[in-house]
Amino acid sequence: MKQNYLLPSLKHFLELNDDARINHIEKDLWIGYPRAQQGLEKLHHLLLHPKRTRMPNLLIVSPTNNGKTMLIQKFFRDQFPDRAKNLVDEEDMLLESPIVSMQMPPNPDVKRFYLSLMQKIDFYKSYKNSTISSFEPRVYQFMKTHKVRMLIIDEIHNVLAGTYRQQLEFLNVLRYIGNELKIPIVCVGTKEAYLAIRSDPQLENRFEPFALPLWRSGSNFEALLESFVSVLPLKKYSNLNQTDISEYILVKGEGIIGEIVTLIKRAAILAIKTGQEYIDKSLLESVDYHSPSERRQVFEREIV
Repeated sequence: MKQNYLLPSLKHFLELNDDARINHIEKDLWIGYPRAQQGLEKLHHLLLHPKRTRMPNLLIVSPTNNGKTMLIQKFFRDQFPDRAKNLVDEEDMLLESPIVSMQMPPNPDVKRFYLSLMQKIDFYKSYKNSTISSFEPRVYQFMKTHKVRMLIIDEIHNVLAGTYRQQLEFLNVLRYIGNELKIPIVCVGTKEAYLAIRSDPQLENRFEPFALPLWRSGSNFEALLESFVSVLPLKKYSNLNQTDISEYILVKGEGIIGEIVTLIKRAAILAIKTGQEYIDKSLLESVDYHSPSERRQVFEREIV
């Protein structure tokens, strides 16, 4: 049985009761696998990039539930650890930092986009009923005055929900923001996000695509599983890289890290509740978890 598998900073959890350990497992856990670390390095480089006429931008693309949002949240915590500890939630954190992160509205309506942006920079109430031409210059001035250094837009694929004219208008605004503020823009979304940006040749040339692909078997996946073992406060070592176990996790989670995390967390909680204190194949098979495909099949059967 392997010893010292748990991170030193987490060993004290082994002395806590079951409820406290389960509570820790249910929190967001950051697993710093190599591709995610590369993404953090790119974001950090952009944040420190000197102003120039044509700023570099980043387009983070991955399937749904495959780590995009966790990457952005981890980036913020790394840049502003003191603020992250003292503030209640993500929205508060983003209001008080040089990084403005927002979610793209359901469609590329320019006014709605600006209003969402204004809410993030606490510049909303006075102008929510105004026209774009009246508040747009003030938004840019506010961001310049407060030295905003990066704009992050999540769910950018929502651009494709609008008409062709709306898409063009919004993409023009996106390009104008970069030109006017001379700050890097990070867009985040599914593969459709790439299609949205690619529809504008000028924007496509400005955005470097960065993909978070689905997981496959191999050394990187083995390292990922070993990282999970190091952050789960179980009293016994779980050999998740045993061939039958790792293959089961990969297939059941369909290569999606969010699904893999859910499966392993539920298994760890079950290991605590049953007193087994480690994860093996039989425990994984008894976890109350269904893969995305299985959930779709159940739903389709129920609506027929």
